[in-house]
Amino acid sequence: GMNILPRINPTQPNSTQRNHQMDPDIRSPTSSPVRRTAAKSAPLVVPLSKATRDIIQRHTGHEYLTSADLPEQLSLFYCEDLVDVSALGQVRDLNLSSCTGVTDVSALGTVKNLDLRDCTGVVDVSALGNVETLNLGGCTGVRDVSALGSVSKLKLHACNGVTDVSALGRVRKLNLSGCTGVVDVSALGGVRKLILAGCTGVVDVSALGRVEELNL
Repeated sequence: GMNILPRINPTQPNSTQRNHQMDPDIRSPTSSPVRRTAAKSAPLVVPLSKATRDIIQRHTGHEYLTSADLPEQLSLFYCEDLVDVSALGQVRDLNLSSCTGVTDVSALGTVKNLDLRDCTGVVDVSALGNVETLNLGGCTGVRDVSALGSVSKLKLHACNGVTDVSALGRVRKLNLSGCTGVVDVSALGGVRKLILAGCTGVVDVSALGRVEELNL
C-alpha cells in the first residue's frame, strides 16, 4: 500500500528529494530552485528534531529527516508528547488536534488546512493569518484572534477566552458556538455562514441581516 508509493512515483517529494542528493545536474541553478520558487520563494529545508521525528515515525510508520521530506498530509492527533512543530510548516493539511504539548505554532502560518482542535497549550495564533481553513475549537488558551481576519473557514467553537471578534468580518465561514465571552457581533455582517449557537452573551443580532446562513 502506502509505503511503496515513494519508490514508484517520481513526483513524490521523497523520491525527488533523494534524486536531488544523488544527481548534481538536478541541483543546478537553472533547474529545481526555479521550479520551486514559481509559487513562492523556496521554502527553507528544516531538519526535524529527533523527538518530533520519532513521534511521526511512531504515528505514521515513516521516518522523515527534514521538512522537505514530509508528505502533503500529516495527521498527528492525540500526540500529547509532541512539542516541536517548527519543521511542519510545509505540510499542506496538518492535523494536530489534541496535541496538548504544542505551544508554539508560529511556524505553521504556511499550512493550508490546520486542525489545532483542543490544543489547550496554544495561546498565540498571530502567525496563522494566512491559513485557509483553521480549526481552533476548544483552544481555551486563545484570546486574541485579531490576526485571523483573512482565514476563509475559522472554527472557534468553545473558545471561551475569545471576547473580541471585530476583526473577523471577512471570514467566509465562522463557527463561534459556545463562545460565551463574545457579546458584540456587529462586525460580522459580511460573514457568509455564521454559527452562534450557545453564545449566551450575544443579544443584539441586528447587524447580521446579510449573513446567508445564520445558526443561533
